[in-house]
Amino acid sequence: MSNRKRFVWLLVLSWVVVAVLAIVLAIPDQEDDLTADASAALQQSGIAATVEFNGRDAALSGALDPNEQARAIEVVLSVTGVRRAEWQNAAADATTTTTSPSATTTTVGASTTSPPTLSDDPAQPSTLTASLSRGALTLSGTVPSAEIAVQVAGIADLIYGPFVTNDLQVDDTVSAAGWVPNAPNLMAFLPIVGEAQLDVVGDKATLAGLAGSAEKKAQLEAALGAALGSGVTLKSSIEVTNKTPPIYEARATADGLLTLGGVMPDQAAIDLITDAAVETYGADKVINEMTIGVDIDDSFSIYRIPLTFAQFRPISEWDLLIENDVISGNVRGGATFEFASAELTDELRTLHDTAAGIVLRNPSILLTIEGHTDSVGSDAFNLALSDARAQAGIDYLVGLGVQPERLFAVGYGETRPIADNGTAEGRRQNRRLEFVIGPPS
Repeated sequence: MSNRKRFVWLLVLSWVVVAVLAIVLAIPDQEDDLTADASAALQQSGIAATVEFNGRDAALSGALDPNEQARAIEVVLSVTGVRRAEWQNAAADATTTTTSPSATTTTVGASTTSPPTLSDDPAQPSTLTASLSRGALTLSGTVPSAEIAVQVAGIADLIYGPFVTNDLQVDDTVSAAGWVPNAPNLMAFLPIVGEAQLDVVGDKATLAGLAGSAEKKAQLEAALGAALGSGVTLKSSIEVTNKTPPIYEARATADGLLTLGGVMPDQAAIDLITDAAVETYGADKVINEMTIGVDIDDSFSIYRIPLTFAQFRPISEWDLLIENDVISGNVRGGATFEFASAELTDELRTLHDTAAGIVLRNPSILLTIEGHTDSVGSDAFNLALSDARAQAGIDYLVGLGVQPERLFAVGYGETRPIADNGTAEGRRQNRRLEFVIGPPS
């Protein structure tokens, strides 16, 4: 081997030795730092437990019951840098080991090495993890009843579908925490900030993510706090980016044209919306006037807008405006009622599903449903029929989980036609509902 090659190998070897020594010498300092951080976290949580570290692995001890032990392990695992945590019981054959969230939880005893299920421990708490990123929702956790799981799945599909990954489990042995009946609302509020993760374990909840403004952060925290109830402690680490909400406007006219406008964070957002519009309406029918702004928030609404085109395509005229996170608009024409009927058709139910998704993910929105008729029949009959049609829409939305106090029904009878009542097609168009975002004018 030449002197030059020998020198290079010696240099590489010296680097390796220095790196290994640095790691070895740093372990005691790392252990001290983790011990101090974990002890402080336990003390802040009111848990009287002792923690020691071997590298990044924690060993806990103290006179606590199983539930408190589980809480202590959870607190220690939340400390940055901790890889594994185990509870050292007095008996040598009863050690509980829990790894970081990416690993599994295992109980090792004298006679078993298989992971337990929640049903093995009736004291296990109900849990829910809801993560929202770029318009997609991921759900996991365990709740005590299939009814709650079905409600959560229904609301998730209305708000986030089809971008939902639902791994929520049902186990009737977990505790029925006070927040469980409100579980559907908990994950429904996340679009307020757009990027967020909520973890609820028993009476503890943590919230992380990004908010464009302090107002959004406060709104989400208040909504979640109310839904969780006073028995749950919510710890929030939402980061405020101080970005401006995007502006979006779309108008479909009776001639089949769709005009898009507003200010978006980047070209990718514009392309996402425009491509979906072109796919539904055709390139020759879409007029794109959207522009790119500076420091625009990458909000949840951007990822939902592309879905509205296929949903609204059967409707002849509609407009939608999103500005300063306030949604307004009007939907008219398209799906209609049968003659003299107040029963919702399949097309009308599809429209209501879309409306429910908008209302549920925007807790400050009020919705007015206007009922209309053709000119056949007396004024009194048509007014009563239009009231019944509007109320049918309200009843359907309430059945989907929308709070009734956020909904208004108004009947206008035959007084506001949008087409010629002298033709069968005109009368069909007039037998309709219109959705107006906001209270009655």
